[in-house]
Amino acid sequence: MSTLTNKHITKLLKVVGKAINTYSMISSNDNVLIALSGGKDSLVLMDALHRRLQHIPITYNLYCCHVSVTNFHNKETIETLRTYCQHYSIPLYVKEITLDLSNTNASPCFVCSWFRRKALFETAAQLQCKKIAFGHNQDDIIVTFFMNMLYHGKLSTMPPKLKMFNGALEIIRPLAFLTEAEVKGYCNALPLVPLENDCPYKDTTKRKQTKELLKIINKSVKGAQSSIFRSLRHRDDEYLL
Repeated sequence: MSTLTNKHITKLLKVVGKAINTYSMISSNDNVLIALSGGKDSLVLMDALHRRLQHIPITYNLYCCHVSVTNFHNKETIETLRTYCQHYSIPLYVKEITLDLSNTNASPCFVCSWFRRKALFETAAQLQCKKIAFGHNQDDIIVTFFMNMLYHGKLSTMPPKLKMFNGALEIIRPLAFLTEAEVKGYCNALPLVPLENDCPYKDTTKRKQTKELLKIINKSVKGAQSSIFRSLRHRDDEYLL
């Protein structure tokens, strides 16, 4: 890894650290479960949380969980992730789920997301992890905001930290302040190759369509993304219905 690459990663790590500190995501001796899909976001998340331990005065314990969907199972994915986790000396736990997609009233994405979360919650409980870290980035948060507004008629998104089950569990998103482009650049600097998304529905989702909409907005309005993201933290309730 070149000096230039190290400087680039150090710069992005400071942004990750800012998100973690702003929302008090991780405390000393926390057990943190990383949701590891194998995509660029989760690989960067794993690297960043591991790398931070070398530069901060506290320590915490990292675990990874990969949820494998047997409907489109890929053994090579799991073996590759085991190799990646061994590189960081982080234990990997694999949870297998089978999706029942016969209910046409529920979208495949909703069913998959629900069962994945359930598997992660169960694994976190088994490992006594009170924090589950997801690799959602700034683009994901903005896209979710637009999806909730366009399809559900409400103003909400994925918060950087979310308490669940009366505070017994917290979902954290340490990459919340990084754009997707920054995450991609970070990942390109790593000796890890992101795995392909093997979901057969990946190109037909509302999320993908909304993501394309965000691209159009960013091309049309200079600085749109940073302004939209900033607005999520600066509500003016007096001028809302």
